[in-house]
Amino acid sequence: AAVETIEGRPVLFVDNKPAALVFYSLTHAYGARWSWEEVPQRNLKNFCEIGIRLFQLDLYFEDIWYKNSDTLDIGKARRQVKGLLDVCPRAAVVIRVHVNAPYWWNAENSAECTEYADGPVDSRQYGPPFNNEDGDIDRPLRASLASLKWRKESGEKLAEFCSRLAETPEGRSIIGIHVSGGVYGEWHYWGFIDHDPDTGPSMTEYFRNWLKKKYSNNSVLQKAWNSNRYTLETATIPDLQERNFTSDGLFRDPVKEQRVIDYYMAQQEVVVEDIEYFARIAKSTWPRPLIVGVFYGYLHMTFCRQAAGGHILAERILNCPDIDYISAPQSYWSASQQAGGSGNSRGVIESALLHGKLWLDEVDNGQLQKKTAIDPARNSGKYDPEYLPVIQRSALFPLMRGAGLWFYDFGPRESFGWWDNTVYLNSIRKEKALFDSLISENQHAVADVLYVWDQESFYYMKNGWTPLCYNLTDQSVEEALRSGTSSDHIYLFDLEKVNLEQYKAIVFMNVYKLSGQQKSFIQKKVSSGGRTLIWNYLPGYTDGTVNRLEHVADVTGFLVIPYDCGSEAPVVEISGTGKSYGFEGPVNPMAVIADPKAEILGILSHRNKTIVARKIFGDHTGILSTLPLHDTDFFRKLFREAGCHIYNEANDFTYANSGLILLHTRDGGHRTIYLRNGRMIDIEVPAFSTFLLDASHGNILLK
Repeated sequence: AAVETIEGRPVLFVDNKPAALVFYSLTHAYGARWSWEEVPQRNLKNFCEIGIRLFQLDLYFEDIWYKNSDTLDIGKARRQVKGLLDVCPRAAVVIRVHVNAPYWWNAENSAECTEYADGPVDSRQYGPPFNNEDGDIDRPLRASLASLKWRKESGEKLAEFCSRLAETPEGRSIIGIHVSGGVYGEWHYWGFIDHDPDTGPSMTEYFRNWLKKKYSNNSVLQKAWNSNRYTLETATIPDLQERNFTSDGLFRDPVKEQRVIDYYMAQQEVVVEDIEYFARIAKSTWPRPLIVGVFYGYLHMTFCRQAAGGHILAERILNCPDIDYISAPQSYWSASQQAGGSGNSRGVIESALLHGKLWLDEVDNGQLQKKTAIDPARNSGKYDPEYLPVIQRSALFPLMRGAGLWFYDFGPRESFGWWDNTVYLNSIRKEKALFDSLISENQHAVADVLYVWDQESFYYMKNGWTPLCYNLTDQSVEEALRSGTSSDHIYLFDLEKVNLEQYKAIVFMNVYKLSGQQKSFIQKKVSSGGRTLIWNYLPGYTDGTVNRLEHVADVTGFLVIPYDCGSEAPVVEISGTGKSYGFEGPVNPMAVIADPKAEILGILSHRNKTIVARKIFGDHTGILSTLPLHDTDFFRKLFREAGCHIYNEANDFTYANSGLILLHTRDGGHRTIYLRNGRMIDIEVPAFSTFLLDASHGNILLK
């Protein structure tokens, strides 16, 4: 297997033929993970029979690296692959290899293990009858991700795994290695979401070395750091009180709290070093071309804990030459995941494609089936007509974006597969067949809304719940995605790579940290062409050195002044609509707009202070909201006035790309779809339905 770029987008080739990115995967769960067992094998066969040839299988070092054994149990790895090949001889297999140390290794090397700032390591039992990943989000006994001993020994085992399995008959069907580690194999640090790693010896040593590397040639910074009660040589890991304290409301003050910022930077870097190390081994020791993938780049639904366990160094992973694909589950935000929602990925797909990486969504939303019915076609399995359009949307959205997906099946642990049903399987078969036929066609980019995201800002934000943490990265964007527009999503560091002429509106969603160079590029290149720039909350509030409200004025061109809401949770009234939206607590720091040249679009309820405003500049229009924007109708109004094309006036999820229009609705009813060529298509859509239309004529391709 290999990844090649065709018409500006990455495409997977298997045996020199392009392949639509639709996989099926068994899970990690006991009772569901071994390919040779009855229920898992039945589901592998089901997907093979509808034309799926790409599969993913889980395998842990825990399964094959035994205590007091010098070699891995490659026989078990072969059996895992053979169970699939027995029912699908032409399968192309990606092995998800979990490189975490086995439990016995952790017990024998406790000094190499993770310790926690918020409490002791668990004394619970690991392994059977519990799944291998059970306990990952507690305070588990796990090798520190900063342990060089673990990295070296697991790296040697990965090299052995690749070189030995590749020479077996089963190894000839392997097209990829998915390198997994950390919590659930997704490279979150141990204990994430609720706990605070890593205060152990390995991380302490790594942190000190990291600090020396950063500050050794800068006496001014070194002096400032040493004055904070610590020296570089004796630095300890910040304790829980330090981590939880932010002196500037939702923000850390880079002057006062650099030590905590440094720690999170070091923790993020060690995880990326692990990923790069294992990816390089997999790529170099497999004797034939194969793809290497990794979970990374989670932005949405990261539980307000991005610094402690998120994926902030996305640019470094996207530039890694040994990684071919990036992946993440689709968002677990309920409004996104459920019927009527967008099914948005937790990652930033268009940035991955810009870097020539494949993107694969993990579709693991089978738990949305709420009711049981008998499928009359087979008298077995679960069927939910309200769930069917969800899995259709969950597949079509990434495929239309030029990405792909795998169906991750927890179902066999419940005695049947989540998609072990003729209706579901037939729907997946049709989608796969359609995108097989489209794989070599040119991508016709039509998105005219661009959302710009930033991970680096999370170093400077409170690492925990705030009134804005879910509000913007999950709730606000879901509302915007139902505005009837078509959009792309990129990281801030990729802004210079996109064709800016394509976009009528650019929404800066969470760019709270902006460097001087980034500001200059935005002012010279982005703030032009007659486009509309929409700014959320406090763009550029910090430059990584100092926090200043004046920075916001510099980048947006709006006059803003500080405002203290006290203990009151702010409520924004949208001008001229009678509608309003609020927040879950007081917001600090907070600002209001005091620019006499700005048109008022929203005010602070009962305070008559401007929160949302528009200002016309010489070559662009600016819209600033000093609290995150909300309300789908409001987004649609702003996008329409920016000149963006509106495909659908109803608040359904609608997306267009590559000559296709996707419509997904919970409520149904009469819909008018406005094509870009001026045609209007009137259709009746049932409640709980998904439609795929041809973008030129409005013909229904799938429904």
